[in-house]
Amino acid sequence: MIDKIVTLYRKAEMGVISEMSGATAGVLDETSFYDVGYMQSQISRIKKEFARVSKELEISIELKENSDYARKKRQELIEQREYLLVHMVFLASNSFSNLEDCVKMAKGHNIGFMDCVKGLLFYKNGEKDKAFCALEEYFRKYGSIEEHFLANKVFGTLLADKGRYEKAIPFLTYAQQFMPEDTEILTTLKKCFMKNDSRRAAIIEDIMSVLA
Repeated sequence: MIDKIVTLYRKAEMGVISEMSGATAGVLDETSFYDVGYMQSQISRIKKEFARVSKELEISIELKENSDYARKKRQELIEQREYLLVHMVFLASNSFSNLEDCVKMAKGHNIGFMDCVKGLLFYKNGEKDKAFCALEEYFRKYGSIEEHFLANKVFGTLLADKGRYEKAIPFLTYAQQFMPEDTEILTTLKKCFMKNDSRRAAIIEDIMSVLA
């Protein structure tokens, strides 16, 4: 019964957030929410697949086969391993505690997303101006970072800190879809909405009172 209540609350909450962000798809299923357990399970799955592909590639190289099929297979394995590495870095970088490990994993690889990770590291280390410049450049270059909670949260927070409230709202509401109970995002959103939308600020206040 408690689980059903929590699910209903979260779906109702997501309906509010979706309205704020202009989403048209309605509420999100609760299983899509980012949390520590979800990220850890996904990263663990990718690590296992990465190890399997790496081992297969190692065996292929040791066999020294030089047929067209063998060369093509090795290239496919290299590309697959690179894809898994990028995916693992992307997921892991949703947590401040993983950022240094992401840098280690990406060493020696040309991964464009590491420019975003660099911005997040600046923010983690208290260098907010450098963080803003790095993330602003990344978002300007790529337009958006879909499915990434932390990058959207941090950039939205930095925009709000600079008084660019209207610009901050889409990033914060997008991040909120993954972590509906993040009180830091809620607090910043409330500050943004208080400037020109008291109704939505009141909705945020109601959500925060439920979470308190």
